[in-house]
Amino acid sequence: MIGKPAIRPDLESITRYRWQEGWESMVPDGQPILRLDQNTPPDPPDWYAGAAARLAAVPVQRYPDSRYTALREAIAAYIGFPADQIVATAGADEALVLCALLALSPGDRAYVREPYYAMFGNATRLAGGVLVHEPEGARLHWVCAPHNPTGEAGRPEDTEPRDGLVVIDQAYVEFGGEDLSSLVCERENTVVARTLSKAFAIGGARVGYLIAPPAIAEKLDAIRPPGSISSHSVALAEMALAETDGMRELVAATIAERVRMSALLRDAGMDVPESHTNFLSIDLGEPNDEAVRRLLHQGIVVRTFDEAPNAIRVTVATRPDNDRVLAALGIQPPEPAAHSVADGRVGSVDRRTKETHITCRVSIDGSGAARVTTGIGFLDHMLNALAFHSLFDLDLTCTGDLWVDEHHTVEDVALALGQAIDQALGDRAGIARFGDTRAPLDEALCHATVDLGGRGYAMIRLPLRGGRIGGLPSSLISHFFDSLSRTGRMAIHLEGHGGDDHHIVEAAFKALALALRAATARDDRRSGTLPSTKGAL
Repeated sequence: MIGKPAIRPDLESITRYRWQEGWESMVPDGQPILRLDQNTPPDPPDWYAGAAARLAAVPVQRYPDSRYTALREAIAAYIGFPADQIVATAGADEALVLCALLALSPGDRAYVREPYYAMFGNATRLAGGVLVHEPEGARLHWVCAPHNPTGEAGRPEDTEPRDGLVVIDQAYVEFGGEDLSSLVCERENTVVARTLSKAFAIGGARVGYLIAPPAIAEKLDAIRPPGSISSHSVALAEMALAETDGMRELVAATIAERVRMSALLRDAGMDVPESHTNFLSIDLGEPNDEAVRRLLHQGIVVRTFDEAPNAIRVTVATRPDNDRVLAALGIQPPEPAAHSVADGRVGSVDRRTKETHITCRVSIDGSGAARVTTGIGFLDHMLNALAFHSLFDLDLTCTGDLWVDEHHTVEDVALALGQAIDQALGDRAGIARFGDTRAPLDEALCHATVDLGGRGYAMIRLPLRGGRIGGLPSSLISHFFDSLSRTGRMAIHLEGHGGDDHHIVEAAFKALALALRAATARDDRRSGTLPSTKGAL
């Protein structure tokens, strides 16, 4: 080899930031992996399944707008700051590096209290600075609130006025703690770093931002690489910022699960500090090796730290995933209360395969409200019609392998929907059981008959002539109804006629919706008894 590497002496020993490592060898072959070590949601946002068409329209041959004007304006609308005080970055980590490069010269001190987020150390060293744990003489002050890795809200002394650049990392602020962005307006030396990776669930896009006083924002923007956020990431970020209602629902569900898990873990004798983030720091009271081994045997990856050998850090996920964690730690969560027809009839399914991931929630006694995203526009349209006319509330999201074809998505959506309806019906006591209706759409007319007697069967006679309706192959329509009938444990008979395939199929879904509305209705004359001469369904 010719030539001596020109590596800065102070970077000779630097190591890369990493999440949990070494777990791959401990997970059995074929075991699905659940990553709960990265503090990102386990599922993509609901809108993501339908994002492909917009992403395909992004001009991939050109660099992104180096000013990120539209993105900064979308962030500004979300947080209520002027766009000229926002610096868009490739994740919050690039934001931290930019702050270190702006504030530190070789040998300068940067303060952080222990324990601390590892990127504070890496960013400091990259700028040539020295990380210290006493604030005196520091040119840069790192603050993390809510705090990673403890989850605490933050301490008053963290935000006392100081000389030098104060960088407040608020990556988890949507999940709790105090919004400290007002300090940017009150002080000339304070900036706030945030991300769309956590609450907005687009960590793979790597989009973050800084909120800064105008003079600092101008200088940060000057040293920022001109195209570090890709055009596709910008498009995803803009879509995410247009769906803040969905983000807030995810945050609310995460907080509810955080509270539930914390209580169960504490009842089991574990020390769990109050968290204001989307993760829990759990002190097991003994070395964590055995617990980590049990978790990994089930494909569950959690975070550990050398300085805390008795602890694990776990990202709060969905209730089924969280229950898997609890069970692996020897905690049996209480069973959800059984419901009867007199209660709110709700079914919830989380279905994961190598081909699709589906979450589905059905409330039979709803108002017809629906939020459906499958990645197939016409299927979304039909499921919205099914919910509206049956008066079922439906929340369904599917991320499937549409790059293969539509088959797995259509089939698995039907299976999950049927399973959720079956769950919502409970023991089926007190229902009408049968529904028989017709629905027209212009020249098309369809007749649907439903029997909720517990046996799955479908007889479909729809004279479809074309190969596709929008993005849905016509051959999968009968298969959808057949799959729905099997897991929904219902007989479905559908027949119709018409000259337009779209009209025929839409009339079929509407007729089925009306039949389900009739069949699931409460029959007060039955007084809660099963609608069967056998005494069983």
